[in-house]
Amino acid sequence: MQYENKGRFIVKFRDIPSPRQQFIEIGVEERRNNYNEVELGFDEQRALKEARRCLSCRRCLGCALCWAECKPEAIRFDILDELIELAADSVIISPGVERALDRIDRRFGLAKDTNVITDLQLERMLSESGPSAGLVVRPYDGEIPASVAFVQAFDKAAPPMHQAALTFAINEASVLRQKLPKAEVAMFAGLDDFAEGRKALDSAGVEVLSSSVQSVEPNGGSPVKVAFGEGQAKEFDLVVLITQPQISRDARDLVKGLGLSVTYADFLSGEGDGLIRTDKQELLLARQG
Repeated sequence: MQYENKGRFIVKFRDIPSPRQQFIEIGVEERRNNYNEVELGFDEQRALKEARRCLSCRRCLGCALCWAECKPEAIRFDILDELIELAADSVIISPGVERALDRIDRRFGLAKDTNVITDLQLERMLSESGPSAGLVVRPYDGEIPASVAFVQAFDKAAPPMHQAALTFAINEASVLRQKLPKAEVAMFAGLDDFAEGRKALDSAGVEVLSSSVQSVEPNGGSPVKVAFGEGQAKEFDLVVLITQPQISRDARDLVKGLGLSVTYADFLSGEGDGLIRTDKQELLLARQG
């Protein structure tokens, strides 16, 4: 814990819920003339909230395992902070993207059922270096899903943004089909203006359903019910929500500090060399790859 005590390597994240859950305590009157336990611990609801808070913190514990495992010795705990000024002929900002989960409507069931995940979570699951070593499983019980639904979790977006979100999901669906060749894979998304995407899904054997989804109903670990169209419904072992990418908050703050104006879909376009021109000749944006 020696590195944590220095206070220099603790990274704060804006999305971390900071307050701890408080133990349930008996009232003052109940404590009189007895030796009953005052602190009763957590009930189920508080225990779940505390577990989510703990597992989401990503806080550095100062164990130095990263330093021990880094063969190139790129990690140095003893390095001192310093400010370096550099003169450059041009500056290229690589904005990156993030997925705003708080923009997902509650009707899609995220956080209500562990078998409802986002496309970003599926990406980690599909990766050989991910938490499941590339094995696709249902988070609830670790079983391999026999049916998977991709559900578009945003209503409207600019055409390039819409295509970027669906392209990400289509690639995932194709990889998923290779890993689970016997599974039923379907996608609920607006592909009317995306012929190449529909063709890729057809080639991968993924069913395309253009009907909008009214709700994704949690079922306590059992197959998740997807209600769509006019009174139609279908159950799936795993539901993957297609999220809308957007320029990261840090990049927006940086761009604003440089006096530039960037719309939420600007980072998806670019010409020739892939750089986005701005009103300042010396400042360019690197579009999303």
